[in-house]
Amino acid sequence: MTSKLDLNDYYKWASGNLADNRNRGIFAEWLVGKALNALQEEDTRVEWDGVDLRYKNLGIEIKASGRSQTWDPQTATVPRFGIPKNSRAWDSKKETVDVFDPPRRNADIYIFCLHQSIPATKENVADPESWSFWVVATHIINEKLGDQKSLGVSTLNELTGAVAWSGIAAEIKRVTETDTYQ
Repeated sequence: MTSKLDLNDYYKWASGNLADNRNRGIFAEWLVGKALNALQEEDTRVEWDGVDLRYKNLGIEIKASGRSQTWDPQTATVPRFGIPKNSRAWDSKKETVDVFDPPRRNADIYIFCLHQSIPATKENVADPESWSFWVVATHIINEKLGDQKSLGVSTLNELTGAVAWSGIAAEIKRVTETDTYQ
């Protein structure tokens, strides 16, 4: 046995299947971060942080789903996104646990990411053009959906229109500059 390990072998083993739900979700976080130019070279993903991404004083929650699942890649599925309220959240910046009574959604904005390709493959998951994105201010989710714990694409389309990967930054700007965001 060799004493020197190649970390690239680990990365391939641990996250090489981008079509897998967990990896696709983490990839979606990275994909949004790249669209916003919000990731620095030295950054690493913080597991269990209260928000998935911090961008220009905004906490962003990123939710991902796909039309194809690894267990039945040829059959289209009905995507759902979880939006439950939280009773607590760890803030990695302050290194504290915030307790919410009553429970609440602690991000400022949600970005819903849907991988459209059937079947999902590592190559098409890695292609930003195979995704659709919906940017929704959390207060809109609270006002329109209340305590609802999940939503689908039809509800997202009632709340806002989908944008391409290249349009995420402009859509965040539009959402945060509207009177209804404040």
